[in-house]
Amino acid sequence: MALVLLLLPVVNALRERHGFAEADDASFCLRKCCRPKCNDRDFGAKQFRFQNCTVKVNEPIYRGDKRFCEETCTISFNTSFYNEVTEVKAWRESGMDDYQCYLLEKPCHVTPTCSGQTYELRAWKGVWQFQNCSSRGGDTESAKTCAETCTVLHTNEPKKVLVKRDLLSGLCRIQDPGLKEYAVDFVEQLEKTALTLPTGRYRELPLVKQPSTIKRFLSHLEEEVIVPEKLAAEGRGFSREITARHLAIIGDLHGQLFNLIAWLIYIKEQYQDKGFSELEGSSLLICDPQLKYVFLGDYVDRGERGLEVLLLLLAYKARCPEGLVLLQGNHESPEVWDNYGFKAELWYKVKMVPYTFRDVVRHLPYVAVVPGKYMFVHGGLSPQFVKKCSGKAGRFGACLDEATAISVTWADPHEGRGWVQSPRGRGVYKFGVDIAKAFLDSNNLHAIWRGHEQMEEGSSNITFDDHYVFTIFSSADYVGVFCLQGRRPLAAPPWDRRMFAGPGQNNAGGCMLVDSQQNLSSSTLLQLSGDQARQLAAQFTGAKCAGRSLLEEGSQVLESPDLESPDLESPDLESPDLESSIQENHERLVSSGHNTSCSLGEAETNSLKEEVRKILITAKNREFEARKLIDLQGEALIHSDQEAVQICKAMKRDRVTLEVYKELRGADQEVLDIDINTREHELEAHSDG
Repeated sequence: MALVLLLLPVVNALRERHGFAEADDASFCLRKCCRPKCNDRDFGAKQFRFQNCTVKVNEPIYRGDKRFCEETCTISFNTSFYNEVTEVKAWRESGMDDYQCYLLEKPCHVTPTCSGQTYELRAWKGVWQFQNCSSRGGDTESAKTCAETCTVLHTNEPKKVLVKRDLLSGLCRIQDPGLKEYAVDFVEQLEKTALTLPTGRYRELPLVKQPSTIKRFLSHLEEEVIVPEKLAAEGRGFSREITARHLAIIGDLHGQLFNLIAWLIYIKEQYQDKGFSELEGSSLLICDPQLKYVFLGDYVDRGERGLEVLLLLLAYKARCPEGLVLLQGNHESPEVWDNYGFKAELWYKVKMVPYTFRDVVRHLPYVAVVPGKYMFVHGGLSPQFVKKCSGKAGRFGACLDEATAISVTWADPHEGRGWVQSPRGRGVYKFGVDIAKAFLDSNNLHAIWRGHEQMEEGSSNITFDDHYVFTIFSSADYVGVFCLQGRRPLAAPPWDRRMFAGPGQNNAGGCMLVDSQQNLSSSTLLQLSGDQARQLAAQFTGAKCAGRSLLEEGSQVLESPDLESPDLESPDLESPDLESSIQENHERLVSSGHNTSCSLGEAETNSLKEEVRKILITAKNREFEARKLIDLQGEALIHSDQEAVQICKAMKRDRVTLEVYKELRGADQEVLDIDINTREHELEAHSDG
């Protein structure tokens, strides 16, 4: 009490000085917001200055454990677009000597100023002038913008649009310019810019900086292109009919933007004498009624730029709807994205969940048909598909339900007869040549074009009785990155360094050009190695790795990267051999909690050994085929309803595959030793003679 009496004269003097003499409580100004402090304080980049501030509410604002005071001020705009003063609310931290004043609400209720301004739209090749604008009063995407509703002249009809006004510059632009405008911008960025950003810098791409733009693009695309095309197709819309004469068939891309760019360059060169029209605004895509690009699925997962690949293909589809068929593969599924990288990539780059993309992708077709000629599918024939769709003359839309359609994305062919259990999991089968022939004949077709299987040479062909099953795999250097140091990744994508620790599979990629009015013998098979694809893409984009062009001296040996950013750490790993790869993968599964006891059983083990032996004994590259088998056994986990047990069994199958691989490699070494000894004896005998 004595202390209060001593301080009372000082408090009264302060109250009189600052106009609070009416307060009865002597301690009022020690615990309340008493006087304004934001006068002459700058907000933002010194564009606004708070003036004439007053305190109208003496109760503080609590945010967590901090207390703020609210003031009412006027601000004047230091730009040529504004000549008025408006009242705003500001807040500052209470009781602080060093503080900053912020806007509690943006001055969006000032007189609208967008009327008379113009906005250029590249997709429409025109300029829109904003007219009759009115203020919406709220912000749109950021704290630096306000919204106005304006009228523009659109296709000779007035149209209302939402306009964003930048508070600092006063410039106005359309918040949602529409599908075509987004697509033009996406094509330009993804063709020319995306590949120039080194590993770890993906988020510097302008469209990636604005995830809301991607969401609006996908929403427009689904509503205006993808769903209408599906509804226009027969039946449930899971099949498409192709009438174009020329076909460019591209298989699995798996997030490798450099491969996609290289194929588009290569294809364009092949057709340069045909006089085909090109897509305006694109340097790569032909958009002509005589040519159809048929993509066989698996656009994402296992690659470092799955987001960019998928967005570029969807932007092409938006700009040239009739020019592309985008089929669904088994990797167009959130369940698979969870396991093979796209989910982690999306979250790392744009903080999006997979279902944002799945809402669009789920409407894409599973099968396409050139009547009387060919069918296109990601995987192949499944028992369900054959049962429901035989004898339909290639009109599969009416017989394809979604479950059956999904089953065809997992199927593979084999050169024998009948159905064979697939290593991809329970309920998945390989189809024999007799099944393929009967199905094709029943639909008056002659060939199946499919992807789904990694091929060392980029493609393969099973021929039987004037029928064909073609496999096209376009991801050259599968699970490889764009920038290499020697034969190793220069830097591994941050969301899964383990997946990209090796140098890629060193396989070629394939693509097929077909004239549907000619015999298949006249088709053109294109082939690219991983390095050839990198160099084509680098030549087109000007992309460099660690500051050095991939075209210099034709070399892939690069300088060391700048490691200032942790995202650019380069894994100091040699290319793992098959046994090391298996061991690392198993350690990862066990550390993730996927560990339990299980047994394959003697019969299952012997059957698996025999199957693996048949595959490896005839393979040109046994290690390549062994890695492929192990990969397929990993995919089997997607079908598992007892995950821990199935993972355990998959690990045991890996060991069986390794055992057979070592056994055959040992046999090869023994034969080689005999050959060497024989050759030495021959030389000795020759010398003695």
